[in-house]
Parts: sequence; C-alpha cells; structure tokens
Amino acid sequence: MIYAGDRAVPKIIVRGRQSANSFTLSSYRPSDPQLALFAQTDTGTSVGGCRAQQNRVAPLLRVHVTREGTSSCELVWSLRTANTSLDALSFHALRVRGQTSSPLTIMLVAESADHRQSTAVVGRVTDHFDVELSLAPIARQLDLRRLTQVKLLVEDDADVVLEECVWINREPAISPIPSVGFWYWDYRTAIRDPAGMLSACRQHHCRRLLLQMPDMRDPDQVWTSYAALFASAQAAGIELFALDGAPDMIDTPTILTDKVTRLLTLVGNGDLAGMQLDIEPYLLDGFPDDVTIFDRYLDTIDRVKAALGGRGRLSVVIPFWFTSTIHRNRPLAFTVMDRTDEIAVMSYRTDVEELATISEDTLRYGRLQSIPVWLAMETTRLLPERHIILKREDDPTLADGILDPARRSLTLGHLLAVEAHRQGGIGFRIHHDTTVRPERLSFAGRTQRDVRHAISRVFTQIHSPSFSGLLIHDLPGYLGLHE
Repeated sequence: MIYAGDRAVPKIIVRGRQSANSFTLSSYRPSDPQLALFAQTDTGTSVGGCRAQQNRVAPLLRVHVTREGTSSCELVWSLRTANTSLDALSFHALRVRGQTSSPLTIMLVAESADHRQSTAVVGRVTDHFDVELSLAPIARQLDLRRLTQVKLLVEDDADVVLEECVWINREPAISPIPSVGFWYWDYRTAIRDPAGMLSACRQHHCRRLLLQMPDMRDPDQVWTSYAALFASAQAAGIELFALDGAPDMIDTPTILTDKVTRLLTLVGNGDLAGMQLDIEPYLLDGFPDDVTIFDRYLDTIDRVKAALGGRGRLSVVIPFWFTSTIHRNRPLAFTVMDRTDEIAVMSYRTDVEELATISEDTLRYGRLQSIPVWLAMETTRLLPERHIILKREDDPTLADGILDPARRSLTLGHLLAVEAHRQGGIGFRIHHDTTVRPERLSFAGRTQRDVRHAISRVFTQIHSPSFSGLLIHDLPGYLGLHE
C-alpha cells in the first residue's frame, strides 16, 4: 500500500505468494584490475567419463586428461568465495596463454534468478595460444555478476598447460567529458518561444534537450513547428531529442511508431539527434505478476527502433532497479540496453554517493558493451510517500489486518483481525513500513547553486567511460529554483 501526501486511500499492489523478483545479489567483487582465474579456486573436479591429473604451481596449471569413455571430458572449478559467487562485470576480457594437445573449450557458468545454472562458451583454443577473449558477448548470455564455475572441455586425451589465465580490466586512456541535459514536457511553450528555450539551455551549460512530442491529434502547424526546432537546436550547438512514452503504449505501440514516421517525414532529408522513450511499464495494474508486461515493453522498444531506421539514436529511460529485476532469466536493464543506442537512469537522489551507488551496475554494463549511460537528477516537487508491505499471515494472533474477500475490503487493527479471521477473513501482518522523504529524491526547495554543486561532485566522482552526463528533470523545475 502506498500513501502519497495526505491521501487517505492508498494505491494497492497485489502480488502472489512469491515475489516476481526475489533475486538479490550476493557476490564477491574484486577490486584489482587483473585477477588470476584460478587464484582462489580448489582443485578442479572431473565430470563425465574421464580422469584428470592436475599440478599447479602458480601461475602455472598443468592438467593431463585421460578419456575413459566416448563422451567429452569436463573439468570444473568453483569460483565461489565464502559461499558467494564472483562478480566479473567490471572486467572486459579473459586473457589465456598456454598450450594444449587437444582442442580446448573454455566455459563460464552463472547462477540464474531461480538458482539454475546457465553456461556460455567464452572461447576455443588449440595448440599454442595467447588470446584475449572478450566478455561482452558473454554478458548477453550470462549475468557476469553471478559467476559460479569455470569449465574446461576437451574431446580427447589431452595435456593442457595454462601459463596465464586472468581477468583483465584496462582503464581507457581518455574518458569522455560528461555534460548536462534537461527534460522539457511543454512542447507548446517551446514552439511559441524556441529562442527562450535554447537560450535557457545555453545559459546553464546544457548540451541536450529532450522535448515531448506533440499529440497525433495536434494540427499540422504544431507538428511542422515542432520539426523545425531540430534544425534550430543544431544550429545552437544543442542536441534535441524527441521524447515520448506512457505505460499503456506497450499495448498501442503504433502510437509511437506513427509519431516517429510523421516526424521523420517532416524533417525531410535531415536526421534526428535521437528519440527517447520514457514508458514506465511497471505502473500498469498487472505489474509485477503479468510477465507479458515486460515482453510487450521490449517489443515496443524494438518497434520504435525499427521505425527510426537508423536516422536517429534511440535512448530509453529506465529506473535504477532494473539491474536487479530479472525477466526471462536476465537483468531487465541489460536486456533493454542491448536494444538501444544509449540509456538514461532515473537515479533520483540528492546524496551524490547514493546516486553513484544505485547507478553503478548500469554504468559497468554500459562500459562493457560501449553503451552511453546518462544519470538523472530531480528538481520538481514530490509528495512524501508511506509504503506499507503486508504479507499473508495464517495465525490470527499475529495478524495486523484482515482482508474480507466478499466485501473486497482490508481492515487494519490487531484485535479486529483476530475476530474477523474467525469469520473467514484472510489475515495479513505488516512486514515493512517506511516513509520516503521527498528531500532525499528531489532538489525542490533548494537552490540552483546546490544542484550545480551536486553536478560537479557527480562529474568528479564517476569516472566510468560509459558515463555521458546528467539529465535534469526538468527545465522549468530547475529554472524555478532560487539562484
């Protein structure tokens, strides 16, 4: 139950007994730029019809494999440390050097959301080898934050010598210079006063504006004036992105694709700097139990991408918690990023350290896949929210509330719950009760100087090559702050 502001009636979200996303990360994350793959592992275990003799004198690993049947031989090493998996998302490649008398396949195993094991082939080597195997394609198959095993597969008797087998994380020579952008939803005001919008952007050192698209029912004059803004912005040295999206558009994606087609027609031979989708499908009533919501969401992104036809970059806005939301056994944030040219994270926090922390996994995946990542700050006024989570409780003496299925009513109160339980009600207890304070999320009520100081701190603190800058929500909200 979510109470916003002074509302007496909460928004109620009903979930099944098992949360749709019970996945939590519990991984060991190395801080060194290089890590020997077998540095902290025990002796490998042979699987299948084979026998293996191992001799390890760091960093050398020698393995003699004798096949005793007709199937391939697997040697398996655990990557767990203190019962936690290995987080290798910060590494970009696996460097292997050595020799083998029989072709050798190197595989990684990760633990999926439902604790099943998923396997991906990192690479195959023969004879004398000295290669760097990219982890980017592997990250599209496995969650590199949850690695549990490494496997070596040989199809015949083999003598294998691994002289070097290390994770590699090289810092780029030059990191991009991040910049600032603003969201702007009032396209009619922008059309009436484009010079004012562009001047405000330049005055506050912004490189990008993201402007809401007109409604399809708007007259041609509105659409023509909107399309003309792109050339004006480009002449002013500002990237103008078309902006649109709403939760129910995943059921009517043609609204978005028709808008894209209409806009591209109006700009003629020119291209758009890009388009950004801000859909927020998790606001639909069926979330999170309806797994097709995210299927339709991803399909909508694909349709818009196809409608753009390469004439503009596709950016998608996601919440920070999509990195821990698992859909079809993959982190949803990573699945979205695989479909886009860039991403914008709703990292709304006034504490810079917290903003950096909740955005970190998105930035790491963006770096691995060379996908630009924008983070975000909020300046508009928000209501305080009280979140109460109730869980099913069959013991009436422990229940804090009762649900009457016939009357479709929920009553909170311990004594009432005990009595109502005897009459066939369903008991619930308060599992979590917290208040989200708006000052933790938004700079509303503070000054432009406070926001600029926070922006400077973010630019100083975050050095990921995927970090492109900060988007401010929104231009009128920021301009409304006192200097």
